[in-house]
Amino acid sequence: MSEVNITQKEKPSKQELALYEPMKLWFSGYLKNKNHDANVEVFDVHKIYLSDFFAKAKFKKDFPDYSTYKIKVDLLGLVERDGQYELIFIEVKDGDLNFSHLAQLLIYSKLVRPARAILISPQGLSTHLNDIVNKYHRTDMLEYMPNQKIQLSKWDKHRGAIFL
Repeated sequence: MSEVNITQKEKPSKQELALYEPMKLWFSGYLKNKNHDANVEVFDVHKIYLSDFFAKAKFKKDFPDYSTYKIKVDLLGLVERDGQYELIFIEVKDGDLNFSHLAQLLIYSKLVRPARAILISPQGLSTHLNDIVNKYHRTDMLEYMPNQKIQLSKWDKHRGAIFL
């Protein structure tokens, strides 16, 4: 039986790539508004392993296991307050959000344990994922740590923001 490589990610489509910059700008403003007393940055890291990004970062000492982060998230939010860092994962999709997308972000989030993890698409949830989460209330499928769940969001292209 062959081993499954969870670090291998499909190459983003042109439509998905076009979403990164407006989402990065919106999330940067959103996180700054929510964290007035902190330094906030959002990075487009979809091309590199997170471990390589951390290797060059001043805050790598706060994440001693960063070398195990052989994953590629799309956008990384970083909130720094009093020398403490919080990570926010933002995984972008251009189609209906499905179980495969959720599983990818769930594994990434279990590995790194970000403060928040957001799965977002202009299409919103697939019918199947929507039924499981909303109709049958299986929100346990979103949990990556105790009291930490992946946030499923829909991007509004016209407003350049997520539906809150």
